[in-house]
Amino acid sequence: MVVLTCLISLCLCLYTQKRWLRTTVTGQANITQTILIFPDELKIVGNTAFGKAGDINTGQRELIIYPLTSEMSASLNDLSVPVLWTIEGQIQPLLPRTNDNQFDSQRFNHHQQICNQVRIKKVNQIIIQRGGITTACHTIRKKLLLYFASLPDPLSTYCQQLIIGSNNGNATELMASVKKLGLLHLFCISGMHIVLLTVMVRYILVYLWWYREYIDIFLITLLPFYLIIGGGSTSLLRATIMAEIGLLHNCLHLDALDGWAISLMFGILVDPLTLLTLGGQLSYLLSFMLQVLPLTLSNWKQSILLNLISLPSILSYVYEVHFLSFIASYLIIPIFSVIIFPSVLIGGVLFRLFPTVTYVINAGLKYFQLFLNYLSSFPGIIHFGKPPIILAIILFIETLIAIYQQTNLRQWAVLISTYLLTLVMIHFPLNGEVTFIDIGQGDSILIRKPFNKQVLMIDTGGKLVFSKRNWNQNRQPQDDAQRITINYLRSKGISCIDAIFLSHHDADHIGYLTTILNNVQVKAIVVPAGMEKQPAFLKKIHSAEVQSPQIIPVTDNNNLGQLSLQILHPFISGQGKNEDSLVLAGMFGGKRFVFTGDLDQQNEKKVIQKYPQLRADILKVGHHGSKTASDPAFLHTLAPQYAIISAGRFNRYHHPDEVTINTLRQMNINYLSTQQFGMIKYVYYGNHGKIKTTLKGDETRWTLPSYLIN
Repeated sequence: MVVLTCLISLCLCLYTQKRWLRTTVTGQANITQTILIFPDELKIVGNTAFGKAGDINTGQRELIIYPLTSEMSASLNDLSVPVLWTIEGQIQPLLPRTNDNQFDSQRFNHHQQICNQVRIKKVNQIIIQRGGITTACHTIRKKLLLYFASLPDPLSTYCQQLIIGSNNGNATELMASVKKLGLLHLFCISGMHIVLLTVMVRYILVYLWWYREYIDIFLITLLPFYLIIGGGSTSLLRATIMAEIGLLHNCLHLDALDGWAISLMFGILVDPLTLLTLGGQLSYLLSFMLQVLPLTLSNWKQSILLNLISLPSILSYVYEVHFLSFIASYLIIPIFSVIIFPSVLIGGVLFRLFPTVTYVINAGLKYFQLFLNYLSSFPGIIHFGKPPIILAIILFIETLIAIYQQTNLRQWAVLISTYLLTLVMIHFPLNGEVTFIDIGQGDSILIRKPFNKQVLMIDTGGKLVFSKRNWNQNRQPQDDAQRITINYLRSKGISCIDAIFLSHHDADHIGYLTTILNNVQVKAIVVPAGMEKQPAFLKKIHSAEVQSPQIIPVTDNNNLGQLSLQILHPFISGQGKNEDSLVLAGMFGGKRFVFTGDLDQQNEKKVIQKYPQLRADILKVGHHGSKTASDPAFLHTLAPQYAIISAGRFNRYHHPDEVTINTLRQMNINYLSTQQFGMIKYVYYGNHGKIKTTLKGDETRWTLPSYLIN
């Protein structure tokens, strides 16, 4: 039976993958279509509306992006009924993840049957859509969203998170603490929430003198509607099906384990790849363990075993764990079940009738949040890193065996030894790397020597901010360093950087410095002489909450001792402008690297005049491939085998310039752009290595200028 289930699952996965490929458009095209938008699936972020919609003609789900005026922003934010839009715009494929270990939004949307996105240019017609049970559920969900948004915070956040499975902009601090403590499952609508809701509803109806049979029928009818209102997540689908089977136990004569198996079958039918997601793994794994663990186990033992069984999955996706998470689950779950969840429901319901009660509950939630923040602030984060998939599977199997043979100390010793071996492999790798991170329109380069003897970073990337009125002032711009660079460092088990070299003071090179300082220990910051006095740079340093590392201003006369990079420019103190850019050189894995920041052609010539013997196997092309850099004489002197270009897709400067690309071609220099290949890595062992890229090169072909790919 197990083999048959695995074969069916494999066939469904292969079919799903082919369907995704068949549904995905191959490039960008102008379209006119009519789409159905549910009000709860539309969000306003800054000056833009983002959401999900269904094509009326094909039934395909799509992401939509729509730039707004202030009047449109207000009306769409208050939209509470489904609408049909007749639109004009451009349909595009979803972009894949472009950096290793980055969150894969393309795959996330594929799980929701979404393969394309539409950038709306014009809405020609709007028609209100009426009728239907699904429509009514989405309308109720949006009205609840609007109502919960009017509640005081943090009650507003708790109601949206725990009752309808929606994140608002104020949940960042809460979820950061929850994630650190390993309590994420408490704040995702799951089996616990369904159990608590059914218990509370049953208690109220018994108090109103309902018969048990009527209560069961009411709950059986109610739960499918709540599945839609609650957001329809994997964990909610599983919990709903298991609850339905539990309520129908007298008719179906199925036990809880049968209910779990049926919920898994339904989950795989809805999304065949559900077990390849963290949410799917935790939901089904923890609910299975709750069915098979002996009832004689004490609560604290059960809590520890559940944490242990979920640990390989958590490390594979989150890369770190707090040692308090094993204790926090045991302490917090009873408080959450008995006090927090009922209080949130009561506070949400009574706001209009008895606001005083709501504000008292809100005050209590503030103290609870402070308590979570206090616990998460304790030292004890284990920066484990991402285990290789084969070791993650081995750890999972060994954990199952250890739990089954609880008294076998030898098995526990094997499990601990495997964790220690995995930790050593991640933190003391045999290989080194020089990694050009795809940080958009900016530069960020990571250099890591074998055994992590030294970790260096050149620039941090950053977003250039242009003057543009933002109708939603509460929304902060997305920080790519947090979701890309920090995520990658954590996956590698890196929690300390020996030095960050900042080539110059432009925002696309130092904009994310504060984010790096707040998340990773940094021993020193090296800047071109004179930049240490610049207000914009000093503001980045002073904005850091955790540390103020040593600042080292340099010219080419400085020798940085143990650091593995030679300073070639600037020659004199400047102001940290493009012409003052640091030029760095170093030997890694038998290859000579040269990094040029945004240095202009005139100063490139000065570098080779002073260092006529300078050579490079791999060159980081200056100024993102702009024609103001990459002087032919400079390239001829260095004679690189490879030129790496770091530039953003659809950037307003049209980097890299066609002139630069033609120069590289004429000189027979192989060039690789982060626009086309995403993260570019030179991975080496000893004096030998090879270049690896996250993308093959054709996934984002439609985003590239024609001269870059011809």
